[in-house]
This record gives sequence, C-alpha cells and structure tokens, in this order.
Amino acid sequence: MVAETLTPNKVMRSLGGPTLAFFFLLLVISAALRAPGWVVPVFNSDESFLGAQAEVVNSGGRLYEDAADRKPPLVPYLYAVTFRVFHTTALWSVRLIAAIVVALTGWLLALEAHRRWGTRAQWLAGLLFVMGTVAFAPQDGQAANFEIFMLLPMTAGIVLAQRSRPAASGAAIAFATLCKQTGAAALLPIVYLAARRCGRRGVVLAAVGFAIPLLIVAALVGPSDLLFWAVLGNGSYVGADTASLYVIGMFLLMTAAFAACQAPLLWWIPSAWRDKERRKADADLWLWLASSAVAVVFGFRFFGHYYLQLLPALVLLAAGSLAGASEVAMRRTVALAAVIAVSFSLLGFWVKPFDSAPRYQSVSEYLIKNTSETDHILVWGSVPEIYWASGKLPATRFLSAGFLTGHWGGRAPTPETIEQATPGAWTLFMQDLKEHPPEYVLDTAPAAIRGSELYPISRFPEFSKIIKRQYKFVESIDEISIYQRN
Repeated sequence: MVAETLTPNKVMRSLGGPTLAFFFLLLVISAALRAPGWVVPVFNSDESFLGAQAEVVNSGGRLYEDAADRKPPLVPYLYAVTFRVFHTTALWSVRLIAAIVVALTGWLLALEAHRRWGTRAQWLAGLLFVMGTVAFAPQDGQAANFEIFMLLPMTAGIVLAQRSRPAASGAAIAFATLCKQTGAAALLPIVYLAARRCGRRGVVLAAVGFAIPLLIVAALVGPSDLLFWAVLGNGSYVGADTASLYVIGMFLLMTAAFAACQAPLLWWIPSAWRDKERRKADADLWLWLASSAVAVVFGFRFFGHYYLQLLPALVLLAAGSLAGASEVAMRRTVALAAVIAVSFSLLGFWVKPFDSAPRYQSVSEYLIKNTSETDHILVWGSVPEIYWASGKLPATRFLSAGFLTGHWGGRAPTPETIEQATPGAWTLFMQDLKEHPPEYVLDTAPAAIRGSELYPISRFPEFSKIIKRQYKFVESIDEISIYQRN
C-alpha cells in the first residue's frame, strides 16, 4: 500500500518547494550575470528615456502631462522611486532592482515547477530562467527594460491561477499590463485556468481582479491621459501599414538570434509537445506561450528584449521535459545554458548596441556648466540620454521627436513618416514651448543620430520660425548644433 502511494514523483514533490536560501542563490547568480550593469552607463535608449521621465516626476512633474510616453506608468514611477531611495540617477540603481525582480521571477517559476514535477524541475526552472534573461545582446539582456519588470507579476498571475486564486491572478496580470501593454496577453491562460478550476464565477473574479488596479491607476494619473498615451495614441506605432521587407528581415534575424541564444530551452520543447498526456496537463503553459508569441509579433517591431516575454513559459515547458530526462542530458543542458549566459554577460562590458550609442556625454557636460537649475532644454531628435545625463528638465512633454515625426525604431528610416505623427502632438508641443521656453535647443539632425537627419528643423515651418527668431547658434559639439535663447 505504501509502495503504491509513494511514487517517485510524489516523493520528489514531498521534499518541499523552493526555499528562501534558493531565492538568495538565484539572486547571487542574477547579480553576477548582470555585472556589466554596475559599470556600463547606458545599454539602450529605453533606459535613458525612463531615467529622464523619472527625473521629471521627482522634480514634481506628472507623467503624460510633463513627460509623455507610449507605455503605461508603472515602470517610470518605479525608476523615480528607485532614484529617490538610492539618492542617485545612475542606472545601476534600477538594474539592481531588475536583478532582484529576475531572481523573484525565477523563484516563482521554481515554485510552479516543483508543484508540477518535483524538486529537480524546481532547480532547473529557477536556474534556466535567471541564465536565460541575459542570453541576449547586452542592450537587450542587461538593460532594465519594461519586459523584465513585467515578467514578475505575469508569472505571479499564472502561479496564483493554478492555485485557484482567480481575483488575485487577474490583479497580477493588471500589474503586468501596467508595466507594458503586452502583459495583458497572459489573460488567455488566466481565463482558461479560472474557468477550468472555478467555473464562470472564477472568470468573473479574474476580470474584476484585472479591472480594479487599472481603474485605480487611471484615477491617479488621469483616465483620459492613460487611455490616449497607452492605447489610443499608439496606432502609428503598432500599425502594419509601415511594415516592409526590412521588417520581415528583422523578424527573421531576431527570431533566429533568439532561437540560437535559447537553444538549451528550445531543444526540449518538441518532446513536451509530443507527450499527449503532458500536453493536455500543461495546456495553460502552451496557451501562455502562444499568447506571448502573439504579443512579441504585435506591432511588427522586433527588438530583442520583446522576446523576453516568451521565457517563463518556455522555461517551465523545458523544465518539465528535463525533469524526466537522464542526468547527463540535464547536466549538459544546464552547462550549455551557463556557457551562453556567461559569454553574453562578459560581452556586456565591451559590445556596443547595434545602432551605435550616440555621443551625448560632452554636450550634457556643456549643459550642466552653462545652465541654471530652473532652465529647461529641448533636444530635437531621439537622444533622451541628453536629458537624463544633464539632469535638465525638458521644455516639452516629448522626450523624443518621434511623436512629432512619426519615426520610431524597428522600421527602416524614411522621410515619409510625418503623417504617422501622434495625433495632436504638434499642438501640445507648441503649447509646451510657450509655457516652458527652453534656454537651449539641441539639434541632433546634423549628427545623424537614429534617423534624425531625415527630419531637420527646417522641414517644420512653424517650429523653424521660432528657432530663427528667438534663438542664436552657439556652437556644435559632436555635430550636435546648440542654440541659445536670445
């Protein structure tokens, strides 16, 4: 009787889930693999954009009204709180929070893997996730991006749903969505689990749990602002009408690169699918993976860090397959994942982003020396690094000219995007200029940074007239033209 009850799988599960010590192990590994983040100033423009938003918030400004973005508000405010707590605007501070978030997410995945397949799967899930998050080009794997912070509440939502907590799981997915809109994709497996475990009542509770945090945050930041900037104003960014052969090429390139970097995980996915019994039992994971894949493709802009959304589901599916594999197979998989992770981590000390980082340091130092604390500046182009590094408040809510020119990353640079500008952006831009006339205007078009050469100020008559009448050319630093108010 005892022999029939205590099957090997049940014995493994009875040994207990991941401990606090296991979390600290994951944290040490996460911090070590993210060592470049303690010394490299900026990995990508998203970090400096968020940093500049945080500086505005900490100076008493409001998100969307004083610093607009196409994203929900949670991550900018997380940056702002982190800067205040650490008394610095250096990005190592938020990368430390990111390392902790990665370890927590790995711990939650280990908890779920232990519930499904036992202790061996627990170790595999935690380790493979932490290592997998840095197995990207450093600009994607090392940066404190939106996706890193989104994965924690998203994973928590799945874990809670599996434990018949539909309201809490819905709330967790709401927080994921407040980090990045694509977090809402995880509603698919959440609704599936809620219906399967709690019936119609569970689905209703999940929906209510999802709605409440969104409504509270909307009330705090302004419902119309949140709806416009995070949803309605994104049409030109997520639209497929600007897609091209360039986009198809980027999709093939980035997907192949992701597959190569995550080969230790992907190798075990076919076996997870072929096992019909497992496939049925893990239906929620397959729905999670499928919805995440749709989220990655949505908008047709294939940045490497977008693919991070696939990792949690892939890790659990791979851990389930590996839990029943041989000891040799398990060790080889973990060893290969470790080699890839360490290699990309070391590259983070030297490798520059694919679109070479702009030279923003010298012009930022110039602004620090030649402006007062109350002076505002305007950077024409897409170099939020200047706002962040100089600590100067933006004269308008637009930290990137992309809102005004319609040009964003992920598309081939072309001068024909002006009609894709955010609706009403130019009106708001002119209003902001009148309210906060910048002491300095920095034109990055001559420096040809991130496609800015296609959108010289002269293409925009009303704005060009202001520069000609109210500003004088001072000098050029690293080909960035500096204009000072008369």
